[in-house]
Amino acid sequence: MWGAIEQLEKVQARLRKVEMEADQFRVNGYSKIEHEKLNLINSTYKILEQLENYKNKIIHFEQQRVINQV
Repeated sequence: MWGAIEQLEKVQARLRKVEMEADQFRVNGYSKIEHEKLNLINSTYKILEQLENYKNKIIHFEQQRVINQV
């Protein structure tokens, strides 16, 4: 019987260890997802800013073209 109790205690300790590892894996996974999400948001803002600059350059160019035609 004592052998069975010792085995149960070992299994319980192993289970606790595996649960802690799973929690850590989950936390790391969420952190990585959040980091990737922020990178995506930042790159999207940069692209939008570039498009806005490009649009403004086109508007300026077209305004100059119209002025030159007058």
